[in-house]
Amino acid sequence: MKIALFDDWRVGIVMDDTIADVTSQVPAWDPKWPYNWMLSLIEDFVNIRPRLESAASAAPKLALSNVKLRPPVPVPTKIVAAPVNYALHQQEMGGEGGVYAGAQIKTIEDYGLFLKPSSAIVGHEDTITLPFVKRRTDHEAEIGIVIGKKAFNVTEDDADSVIFGVTGLLDLSVRGQEDRPFRKGFDGFCPIGPWIVTLDELPSLDAMTFRLWVNDDLRQNGNTQNMIYSMRRLVALASYQCTLFPGDIIASGTPAGVGEVRPGDTLHLQVDGVGDLIIHVSRQFAEPAVGMGPWFDKFQSARGAPQ
Repeated sequence: MKIALFDDWRVGIVMDDTIADVTSQVPAWDPKWPYNWMLSLIEDFVNIRPRLESAASAAPKLALSNVKLRPPVPVPTKIVAAPVNYALHQQEMGGEGGVYAGAQIKTIEDYGLFLKPSSAIVGHEDTITLPFVKRRTDHEAEIGIVIGKKAFNVTEDDADSVIFGVTGLLDLSVRGQEDRPFRKGFDGFCPIGPWIVTLDELPSLDAMTFRLWVNDDLRQNGNTQNMIYSMRRLVALASYQCTLFPGDIIASGTPAGVGEVRPGDTLHLQVDGVGDLIIHVSRQFAEPAVGMGPWFDKFQSARGAPQ
């Protein structure tokens, strides 16, 4: 099942190029923040699913082109992210011509996991703003794993039992020496969507192809079979680090082809079996509040290899 949020945070089931409004079947639905009903829907999906399917078959179908898609999980309790989880991405980061040429770039096995704030989330066709004029911001195309049940210390073999589904995900990143949660935590730095595809509709987590275009330039073309830590191993590691709750998202890492994002760009992420996520980059950089002082200027110009 493809589950989407659209317009005034209504809940829909996507079928081909249409969407059926099933909001009436979502307990405690409310179009106002914090949208906790979406987390409850995910947690109780097994019981609610028959009602959603029945409502979807009877509801009028709206053209996807006529609705505004929202991020499918607006406010998860957390986003857990995997740094350097593809070997070729590791090579491009530290190799000749790479962003950190000459630096020793390690992998997820050395760095572990990090957290991104839920405030970084935006959805399909949203516009993001780059935070620093003098610093490079890069795109990282990924697949987001959506957790379906409360989970702590699960094994790889049991990972499927706590995975709800997947969604497209972009991990935007300012390059520099600060810790990852700072450089990757700005508003708009975690686009997700266009919807969630439940695990039962995915042929394989271990052979998912995804691509990213910037404007008309194909930048990234990856497949999950080339991950250092598989999706299931990521779930196991993340659930050992912290308790995972329904709706939590694991950003699974990016393949080779990471590149700079500039004002005015359009990012187009396509995940086979899921869909297309399009994000626009504002032509204007963010402007700091007046009087932030010289300490902010240091962040504007800081550069170098990551810690």
